[in-house]
Amino acid sequence: MKGNVKWLMLTAFVVLAASCTTPAKLAYLRDLEYDTPYLAKPAPELRLQVDDRISIQVYSTDAELAAPFNVGNGLVGESGQALTTATIYTVDKNGDIQFPVLGTMHILGKTLKEVEDWVASEIVRLGYIREPIVNVEMENFTITVLGETGQSVMPVEGSSINILQVLARSQGTDEHSKIPDVMVIRTEEGVRMAYSINLQSKSLFDSPVFYLRQNDIVYVKPRGLRSSSNMTAIMSALTPLFTATTAITTLFILAKRL
Repeated sequence: MKGNVKWLMLTAFVVLAASCTTPAKLAYLRDLEYDTPYLAKPAPELRLQVDDRISIQVYSTDAELAAPFNVGNGLVGESGQALTTATIYTVDKNGDIQFPVLGTMHILGKTLKEVEDWVASEIVRLGYIREPIVNVEMENFTITVLGETGQSVMPVEGSSINILQVLARSQGTDEHSKIPDVMVIRTEEGVRMAYSINLQSKSLFDSPVFYLRQNDIVYVKPRGLRSSSNMTAIMSALTPLFTATTAITTLFILAKRL
């Protein structure tokens, strides 16, 4: 009889422990193995789309030569010397911008580096500046986050960010998040596509939406039906108590019968 009681007590302990642990289905990258190398793909370069906003700044050792290419944002320093600053351009529906001196530039689908190289080469070819330095930056790199991780429009500094970094910067996922099926909505060349990404699998590194692009939408779906926040808090607090009560009651009933 004592042996049976010990077995019942061990069973109750296991039940109680299980009720207090985080389900494995909430874990990220469950199939990623330790000490195993995986090929790390570089982030693809951003390509310009209609309505993108970019800044273009032209530098020269002679500020006066660069000034005509920085129309609209000219500044004057304390010494009276002209300072060149970036000008913002919006890609129109034809994929063009109107650039000072050089005129219409078709930049749809080009990378920021390709725009830099093209502007610099044209300035040299036309004899305006012998060795110009051109800097182009994206001004509307934002990611929209919706669903169980909160709602926000997240500005991105630099030229790359991945979905794990976005989730880390938001409120993060919880037990209500459907992390095996996170949706990323992307618009390219006038076509909107929805992709599914599994945060539990290392396959996410190979997804075309692991690295996010400007104006991507990340939607973290709810996992099943969700009750109100107050009810969720109450049930979360009472579940261990219910489990413990059930386990102990079952233990005494079985022990009494033995």
